[in-house]
Amino acid sequence: MSITRRVGMDRQALFQMAERNKTSDRGGRRHPIARWYRLDNAAKIYPVIMRSRHISVFRLSAVLHQEIEPDRLLAALRNTLKRLPFFAVRLRKGMFWYYLESCQLPVTVEEDVINPMRHWSVRDEKGYLFRVRYGQKRIAVEFFHALTDGYGGLVFLKTLTAAYLSLGGSQYRPGHGVLDLNADAQPEEMEDAYRRYSDFRVTRRPAETAAFHLQGTILTGHQLSMITGICSAGQVAEVAKRHQVSITELLTSVYLYQLYRIQQRGGFQIDRPVRISVPINVRRYFPTRTLRNFALYANPGIEPALGDYSFEEILLLVHYFMRYTINQKYLNAMMGANVRPEKNWLLRLAPLKLKTLAMRIVYALVGESRFTGTLSNLGAQTMPEEISGQIDHFEFQLGPSRLNPVNCAVISLNDNLTIAFTSTMQETDIQRAFFQHLVELGLDVTVMSNQIERK
Repeated sequence: MSITRRVGMDRQALFQMAERNKTSDRGGRRHPIARWYRLDNAAKIYPVIMRSRHISVFRLSAVLHQEIEPDRLLAALRNTLKRLPFFAVRLRKGMFWYYLESCQLPVTVEEDVINPMRHWSVRDEKGYLFRVRYGQKRIAVEFFHALTDGYGGLVFLKTLTAAYLSLGGSQYRPGHGVLDLNADAQPEEMEDAYRRYSDFRVTRRPAETAAFHLQGTILTGHQLSMITGICSAGQVAEVAKRHQVSITELLTSVYLYQLYRIQQRGGFQIDRPVRISVPINVRRYFPTRTLRNFALYANPGIEPALGDYSFEEILLLVHYFMRYTINQKYLNAMMGANVRPEKNWLLRLAPLKLKTLAMRIVYALVGESRFTGTLSNLGAQTMPEEISGQIDHFEFQLGPSRLNPVNCAVISLNDNLTIAFTSTMQETDIQRAFFQHLVELGLDVTVMSNQIERK
């Protein structure tokens, strides 16, 4: 295991950065920096369920064609935080709610480790809600989900990577999710879009029973199995087109089918539903520039108690479920159901300890117990043309949880589509079956892990 190295900033540099953040030196314009922020609707649950076996952390990485210079990366991080002051916050506990408070502690970058994505704990509340790591050619950022979602995390990573490359002499035009470091932060980037768009005319959350969950040997301590497959995004798109489904629907169906096969072979909970939770970036339906959480979830699945399922049948079920569920009206009803409890005066006036207990009970009833695993696809990404060639690929990993010890995350760049499984379970049956299925579909897949690399 590698030894963590920290690169910090001295007090004078910190003071200068804080002063620049208070008042812009570009024409005297003010940055819209608040001293504290309410948690958005999705973020409220993450401080409540913090525990060692619920890793409410996700990780995004850019793998370059050059070795990473830690001092230059630290300088790029400082420049990025000037443009994105909302990320320079820490989690605080109030009388009624958790909230985010502006943080001016020294920022650091850390050498990467074999087992990253350590869960956020109470001791982390004093510091930032992200970690920037470097290793060989990789720039990685780990985010506590109370801070942002995959979209916001990508904007941060892209801007950080571009800032790093610019300090090495590369010039680029902002765009493709890379922000202009010479521009001021915008209030719209910090808004709680759930509160803005929730329509309470109809509030509806799908009624679901407890789902099947994988059983296995849990790794001791903070050990994390990370298995990643890389294949051609163009090839995957061709296979999806051949089956008349989207890439997300194809990969979700493969995952669902292999989980179903493991369920039936194991003889455990063989009649329980098998469902995959698929995060939906609702910015596609409700325009906003927010970099905070703004996602909902679709849970396509099957009912093994009704009979046997073929892969082709699951493909159709997933395809039609996603098309029926992912539309503005249905998503608005789900959003309203999530936000409405915040309007309840009794809940708002309840002390935080009572809220925490109530939220844990509700999460146990309608949270991760209702699905078998997660597959999150951040889609095909681009970078400014001037620097895109310096990046080999992106990586995306989701932290596993107590009931769902294996999760899957997908992202692509420059025709490199990466599919990453993160797990706290020793057994790797589902990962092996998933990638074998992709090979049977005609895909060339290179598989790597944090232990070995094989093709």
